[in-house]
Amino acid sequence: MLMFNLVPATLHAQKTPPQDPSTYMHVHAPFAQTLVDSVKAHHDDIVKLGIHAVPPGETDNVIIANITRSKNGKKSSAGDLKKLATGEPTAVRVEKDQIFDLLIPMTDASGGDLGGGFVVMEVPFSKANNEQEALKIGVAIRDEIQARIPNKAALYQP
Repeated sequence: MLMFNLVPATLHAQKTPPQDPSTYMHVHAPFAQTLVDSVKAHHDDIVKLGIHAVPPGETDNVIIANITRSKNGKKSSAGDLKKLATGEPTAVRVEKDQIFDLLIPMTDASGGDLGGGFVVMEVPFSKANNEQEALKIGVAIRDEIQARIPNKAALYQP
C-alpha cells in the first residue's frame, strides 16, 4: 500500500512579511541588479553594495538594486538623502562593524542624471586604513559601475 505524506504547502513556503508602503515601493531594475551582482563578484574589498535612485514615474528615492535583494524598493533614509544633497562622497567609520560606510553620488556614463542616483557600499577596515583610502576604493567602484550605464532608462531594462 502506498502512503503519502501530505503536508500543507504553506508549511514549506517561507512567507515574506508585507512591505509597508510608507517605507517600500515595488521596483524593477534588472540591469541595475545585474551591475550590482557582477561588480560585487569581482570585489572582495567591499562588503555591501547597492544603488539608489528615483525610478521613472516616482518621486521617492529608493534602493533599486542591492546584493541583499530584500532591500530593493526600500526608500532611501533621510540621512542618506542629506549626505547626497552635499554632492560629495562620504565615508563614515563604523567601529562596531569594523567598516567604512560609503555613500557616493553617481551618474550615467556620460554624466547624465540617474534621478538622484548614488551608490552605497561598505569597505572593511582590513581593506582601508582610513576614510580617504575607503573613498578611493569606493570611487573606483562607483566609476566602474557608472561607466556601464548608458542612461537612466537602461537601469530598468532587462
